[in-house]
Amino acid sequence: MAAYDEAAGVVTKYVDGIKQDDWTANQGLDNPRRALQQYAILFADGDNDERAEMYVNSVQIREGKLSDAEMVLLGGPDAGGIPSDIDAVSVAGQWDFDAGNLAATVGKPLEYLDGANGVAQGATAFGTTTSFGIPDINGQVANVMQVSGDLNTKIGYKMFHGIAPNGGGTLVNQYTIIFDIYVVPVRGGAASLLQISSLGNTDDGDLFWQGSNFGQGGGGYNGTGAFTPNAWHRVAAAYDEAAGVVTKYVDGIKQDDWTANQGLDNPRRALQQYAILFADGDNDERAQMYVNSVQIRAGKLSDAQLALLGGPSASGIPLVLPASTVTGQWDFNTGTLAATIGKPLEYLDGDTADGIAKAATTFGSTTTLGVDDIDGEPANVLQVTGDLNTKIGYKMFHGIAPNGGGIRVNEYTLIMDVLVHPVRGGAASLLQSSSLGNTDDGDLFWQGNNFGQGGGGYNGTGAFTPNVWHRVAISYDEGAKVPHALKYVDGIYQDDWTANQGLDAPRRTLDTYAILFADGDNDERAQITANSIQIRSGTMSKADLAALGKPTAAGIPIALPPSVKAIRHGDLVTFQVPAWAIGYAVETATSLTSGDWQPVGTVAALTYSLPAQDAQRFFRLRKP
Repeated sequence: MAAYDEAAGVVTKYVDGIKQDDWTANQGLDNPRRALQQYAILFADGDNDERAEMYVNSVQIREGKLSDAEMVLLGGPDAGGIPSDIDAVSVAGQWDFDAGNLAATVGKPLEYLDGANGVAQGATAFGTTTSFGIPDINGQVANVMQVSGDLNTKIGYKMFHGIAPNGGGTLVNQYTIIFDIYVVPVRGGAASLLQISSLGNTDDGDLFWQGSNFGQGGGGYNGTGAFTPNAWHRVAAAYDEAAGVVTKYVDGIKQDDWTANQGLDNPRRALQQYAILFADGDNDERAQMYVNSVQIRAGKLSDAQLALLGGPSASGIPLVLPASTVTGQWDFNTGTLAATIGKPLEYLDGDTADGIAKAATTFGSTTTLGVDDIDGEPANVLQVTGDLNTKIGYKMFHGIAPNGGGIRVNEYTLIMDVLVHPVRGGAASLLQSSSLGNTDDGDLFWQGNNFGQGGGGYNGTGAFTPNVWHRVAISYDEGAKVPHALKYVDGIYQDDWTANQGLDAPRRTLDTYAILFADGDNDERAQITANSIQIRSGTMSKADLAALGKPTAAGIPIALPPSVKAIRHGDLVTFQVPAWAIGYAVETATSLTSGDWQPVGTVAALTYSLPAQDAQRFFRLRKP
């Protein structure tokens, strides 16, 4: 494919999703050999000497120039033809080292800091995980670049990111950089990943691996210790210097919202026209690196997208991520109130040695706490006592802006994987939304085998049974013409709850935070074990709520199932899938109720084609 921009004087060329060149020779505005008239002629040669026999499956022309990332996503040929839809993608640069050089998958090639034949080139080697004798990535051989850990200010790689100044400043203040990387310490406990402040690498680097964390300066290295040396990791830093924060993730696990020393156009955080990878200008903090993939994006990825990045893969960092409206999720895998997405929960009466909420809380596994596993698998959980005390609860900062036409959050979805152990009566508060101080009655309750609040609030199928794991979901739309809340348990519809709903109703809508498992009039509490809690901005459809299904030890999914288009052409069925579903397994069955799903392949491109075997057949995608 060839993507023309004669106003910019460039034609970008790709073959099978692999970049060939940014062709600048003999380009120009209205150039007769590059710019189109009212029509063009395919496969014709007017001087009659350069022709070949052609077999053509599909030809497509688009208005405007596709981005590099979009051309990568188009990939190679498919029997179903060239896809008409391409996912939007913000990737401005990516380097995967598959060609054994500094060529770009997206954007401009990296450049050796001191030129093509200098010290940096001599400190660089290309090969595979096998040839270098290091671990493969998830059991798969990967192409990698090796960078020496020698102390030399000439070692590094200029990264021309192609992002325009943003965030309200003169520099690039909003961007996300991601590495699939393996660090081998050769001295000390720190190594530079990125040099931002000096285009000549004449001062200290600006983003470092240190110990088992990463960042820079006082307060910069907060994290879970997940970035261990001598192991493959996917490391992401999402900068928003206009907001004064850098969000850090390792292998899909949140490390910190880093606020120390941030600021608009901060020279150690905001990008100039290029940055330098793995360079340290004061020449004391370097390590040997093996790099499989580096990606930079315009804008700050959301926490949900950073979590969805997950861990490293031999195929490199994905260009497209699933869309997600999740603003907060808590999975308790670290034995704390830390967030998977968003801000940590907070004990209602503070994180102090004599705090009542903290004392009422236990972390562990289903095994250590002696509760049932989830679908046969142990899970890390939080357990809160059923004691009657108004100081027990957890502040949930949801991060959703007021919506639905009111001054409070009127449109949101709350999902919980919980097990309720009644210790008195037949009711227990799940959520307190009307009182930030927990001084009145809770607002969403488990009661008997249903959940809700007030007259008409507990309609349901009786599926929310005690002492059993359930996935409970409620989707509020208080700004609707008929305000309501949809309730589901384990993917089963319970009710379209309309009683006592309304715009900005304090018992249905959210203030800046809500309180989990708290009851302010101190009479309706139970012991609750929670594996996963999620909140989303906006409402969910009945189909999506049903697709949530039952609880799993892995927690509530951040992304909803992929949307797939299926088109039948004679004896061929062609599926068009989102780019992030590439790699999913394709399974087929003759009936939805038979349970006899058989594997038929793996999605390898935006289109996937199969022979049509029957008049009726069902297909599904499954994440391996």
